[in-house]
Amino acid sequence: MSDTKTKRAKIVRDFTDAGTETQFTAGATVEMTEGAFANYQACGLVEPAADEPAAPAAPAGRKAS
Repeated sequence: MSDTKTKRAKIVRDFTDAGTETQFTAGATVEMTEGAFANYQACGLVEPAADEPAAPAAPAGRKAS
């Protein structure tokens, strides 16, 4: 059996997951799988909890010379 990595997430706004029907309340901090976190973060629904390190910033594009 493999270990599922989890991540603490701060809920940015109220939403219900359409697949699982799990309800989330804005301002709450919850534990979720890294995969669920990535999906919700891509939709702007969660952010790393205060005790989680923030994701690294995307590299800046090259400047024209």
